[in-house]
Amino acid sequence: MQSSRAARSVPQESPFYAQSRALFAVDFDPDKHATDDLIFLTNQEVAVTLQHIKEEREKDHRQLPTMMLESLDYVKRNCGVNSMSKIEKFTDSLRKRLEDLSDETREDQKLHAYEIAALANLIQTDSEAAEAVELIPSLKDRFDPEFIEQVLAVCQQEMEELAI
Repeated sequence: MQSSRAARSVPQESPFYAQSRALFAVDFDPDKHATDDLIFLTNQEVAVTLQHIKEEREKDHRQLPTMMLESLDYVKRNCGVNSMSKIEKFTDSLRKRLEDLSDETREDQKLHAYEIAALANLIQTDSEAAEAVELIPSLKDRFDPEFIEQVLAVCQQEMEELAI
């Protein structure tokens, strides 16, 4: 006997979805996945992006979907900044400073883009090297603890300089 319900067709998984699922799995490894063409955003940059989208939609008298509004509220609350112009200045400056840092004890090893974004998200608290290594495991094998402390000091200095 056939079911009265029509058989559902399962949509074929898109290549983008498959790639993103693979890239953002718990065992993300930049050595196994090409990350040069990816952009990793900090919470602050997500806040700026969503705020711009919200303003554009308001100009057209359209509402932002509830999920986007909730996401905007979340990132604003967790990035510790109310001024969007300060966020843009801060993230640009911090990203440049972290991209320029290198660990001379490890053959001038540099931070990956995803590590910079994750570190920028950590600076809202008084993070220590041990916490950074726990939350960003790739740092442990690639850098000395002293270098990680230096990176966190740069992050804190940026926060203080902009009086965020």
